Amino acid sequence: MEFRPDGSVLVQTALSMSRLSQEELCREAAETTRLVRLALGGDSTAFEQIILRYETRVVTMAARLLGTRDDAQDVAQEVFLRAFKYLHRLDLQKPLEPWLIRITVNVCRDVGRRRQRQRNTFVEIEAPETVDQSPDPYAGLARKQERLILQRALDSLPEKERLAIILRDVEGLSTAEVASILQSSETTVRSQVSRGRLRLKATIDRLMGGER
Repeated sequence: MEFRPDGSVLVQTALSMSRLSQEELCREAAETTRLVRLALGGDSTAFEQIILRYETRVVTMAARLLGTRDDAQDVAQEVFLRAFKYLHRLDLQKPLEPWLIRITVNVCRDVGRRRQRQRNTFVEIEAPETVDQSPDPYAGLARKQERLILQRALDSLPEKERLAIILRDVEGLSTAEVASILQSSETTVRSQVSRGRLRLKATIDRLMGGER
């Protein structure tokens, strides 16, 4: 497991590997706005198209926040139910995705609180599955073990630090975007990320046998 110079964990994500060009982003934003307007006008097919566009994003985000894909699927259903209910509150001058991410974070927080009330013991959970195309099965096992360690380390962080780390370092969002989603200040987010990275590194070192 590799750490960047700033202390963040090097995690390959679909977002970091496939950044859209500015022109593509503009086209995507225009099409999403069109679909939102149609959905607000009562076009159910338009909202179904919105779900198709963002379902994978929401499920992946929820799986990283909760550590299990089963719960993530349930979260996605609740996210789009809330999005449909409150779509009229969306500022059409702003992109849809950060709004959906904020709803996803809030739903995951609700699920996490319910989960915490139901049990007080730590349950080891498996990280979201990824497709392993490596010809070396042992390399695949090593990567799976690293994902498990990273997930356990993330789970050990205080909630606010864990959310900031996942949004900033794993999802690759900017500090400003994270602050907007968490409805916090950029200064607070930077502080949470900094503390979270130190705790994360210490926990990963311990889990990987770095501390004797």
